[in-house]
Amino acid sequence: MRATYLLLLITLGLFISCEENLDKDNVPALQASRNGEFFGSDQVSVTNNADGTVTIAGENPLERLRFVLTSSNPGVYPLGQGSPNEAIYTFNNQQQFSTRTGESNGTVVLSANSPEGTVSGDFSFVSYTPNAQDTLTMRKGVIYQVPFGTEVGSDIVNTVRAMINGTALNPTTVATNAASGVVIVNANNSNTTLLLSFPQNVTVGSYDITATGNYRASVTNNGTTADAIDGTLDITIVNAARRQYSGIFSFVTGPPSNVTVTQGSFTVTL
Repeated sequence: MRATYLLLLITLGLFISCEENLDKDNVPALQASRNGEFFGSDQVSVTNNADGTVTIAGENPLERLRFVLTSSNPGVYPLGQGSPNEAIYTFNNQQQFSTRTGESNGTVVLSANSPEGTVSGDFSFVSYTPNAQDTLTMRKGVIYQVPFGTEVGSDIVNTVRAMINGTALNPTTVATNAASGVVIVNANNSNTTLLLSFPQNVTVGSYDITATGNYRASVTNNGTTADAIDGTLDITIVNAARRQYSGIFSFVTGPPSNVTVTQGSFTVTL
């Protein structure tokens, strides 16, 4: 009886430890049981694609797991031959398994309870190599608060983070373009859009954000746009070869909105 009680305590402790690991240490997370062994990602992302699909991706030094789904909306997304959704697992950039090969099957279930700007859910699937000779199974898969941004592993990086009146922006889309020598960064979620603009030939340094100068910003909330009247943009990295810029920023807008933006940071690629 005592041995049974001790075993129960150990099992309970392991369960609590796993739960704490997911909720605290591995946020965000993309992980599963891969052929009975643990698969975990060091980097994760959700990306909106040009064709309207989304890619949920995670990778570690040897492995990469990608889901291409028709939407990021809560719901059930079937996997298998004939499905518009797909799961792709790649090992060491060589061996690849797909749910569009062989007798593949599975589902991805996205939750409605994930914070804005993130995706959560669970998944399981059976996948095959292109010749359908080898199989790979993912069970007990977890997608936990994976943020929108540039797909991990990509040379193109577009990320924007900021607090707007004390609330995290958490954009679902970050778009950049350069027109007439001006870089425009547009980050938005369902309700709010943040815009930054600065000269394409900018160098590393600190610049004042004003309403009429070369360094400008604005916040649009529910259709109402407020231009920045005062603030600072610090350009920290300019990589001409990769056409990439990084920086930090903060600013305030005028009345009637009187928006305060703090803890702003970005990395964008043209």
